[in-house]
Amino acid sequence: MGKFVITKKPCGKYQVILKSKAGNILLLSSEYTAKISCKKTIELLRIYSQDADKYQKKTTVDWEFYFYLKSKNGQTIGTSPKYLSTFSREQVIERIKKTAPLADVEDLS
Repeated sequence: MGKFVITKKPCGKYQVILKSKAGNILLLSSEYTAKISCKKTIELLRIYSQDADKYQKKTTVDWEFYFYLKSKNGQTIGTSPKYLSTFSREQVIERIKKTAPLADVEDLS
């Protein structure tokens, strides 16, 4: 199973990364000034990752595919990396739905 990783960036801000079992990045949170915000974000990701309507799918001008995961109030709580196909993007969304609810939390901050 994958895991949520809390990191502290060189600028002093915190971020949550959802990683697959293989260590691939599935989703990145915004950056936060307080670590408690990361913990709250993890709980939101566990909840909203299960709702297909919360995934806002996008395409870049270079035809790369990605998505945002939104909360019920429309706030972005996670952003995916970019993918070369819609198929890859859909596979990652399905992996997040399976991984997020049970993922462990690793604090590297």
